[in-house]
Amino acid sequence: MVIEQLELADFRNFTLRKLAFSHHNVIFYGPNGSGKSNTLESIAFLSLLRSFRNAPPRELIRLGAKNFRLSAVINTAHGKETLTVKESLSGQRELFIGQAAVRRSSDFIREFHSVVFSPEDRMLTGGSSGYRRKFFDILISTIEPEYLQRLSRYTRALMQRNRALKQNPKLAGAFNEELALQAPFIAARRQHYTKELTVAVNTLLNGENTVEIIYKGDTPDSPHAFLELLASRSASEQRRGCTLTGVHLDEFEIIFNGKSLRTFGSTGQLRLISLLMKLAQFQMFRHQTPAPVAVLADDITGELDEHNLNLFLSTISHADQCFFTFASTIPEKLRDAQCITLPQ
Repeated sequence: MVIEQLELADFRNFTLRKLAFSHHNVIFYGPNGSGKSNTLESIAFLSLLRSFRNAPPRELIRLGAKNFRLSAVINTAHGKETLTVKESLSGQRELFIGQAAVRRSSDFIREFHSVVFSPEDRMLTGGSSGYRRKFFDILISTIEPEYLQRLSRYTRALMQRNRALKQNPKLAGAFNEELALQAPFIAARRQHYTKELTVAVNTLLNGENTVEIIYKGDTPDSPHAFLELLASRSASEQRRGCTLTGVHLDEFEIIFNGKSLRTFGSTGQLRLISLLMKLAQFQMFRHQTPAPVAVLADDITGELDEHNLNLFLSTISHADQCFFTFASTIPEKLRDAQCITLPQ
């Protein structure tokens, strides 16, 4: 198991909730609105320090409270640890491993990993490019901590540069060097993991169909060339008030059986490839990182046919721990799981 105990204080709809886990498979069962997804979200937040529903941290604080606290006793490669996150309305965040304060988020999120499966995953294939960039950023950051650090530096410089382009364009050039240092590295790692993920997804398809994921970006492979590209677009950027070059504009095109999945794919195909991309992400975490991996499945099994349900359950059986939410029928294959009923 990854998590033995979980405590939520002033998180979402919970004033205080303490849970103990004793099984590889754990089910949160209850009617809509009982807090099943909120509980999964708390586990994911301890792993990723972000909401898988894209909610800012202040929106996770219970109405009327000033902060939330999440704490979990987990099993790591180094033994048992207690992870604690505190987040206030003012945006102040405190991280602890045991009693020791942790300054860098990248050090905290190495303790365990999670892969979330939810109905919104179909946006990974059918939604805007931002969903795919986020997916690859989480994938690469989890496997390579340096990527997260360099992506953070790039994002910070980009925000400052865009602000300067709107308010004082003459200052925008001060941030070019930082962008040029980070962008080629980010682009190269995205290119690498696009190829790896393509292989993993096709392995899961087992020859029944074919998928190709194509990385599309305009970032040169050297800082010097990137600086030249920025200079060539300076006038356009000043007119539009934003940065028109860089990895923040990257796209990942998915080709299914020779055709654009987003354009020509059916609803079922969009869901299938989204599922397989998340399963491939899980497998890569398991094979390429030393930390334990938890699977969080938020009411998705009802959307799967028997073949894909069996594929899903078979693949995630290799996780260190699995958490599921159900509002109605529990699949037969999960009847031996620990079931925690959440009241309305």
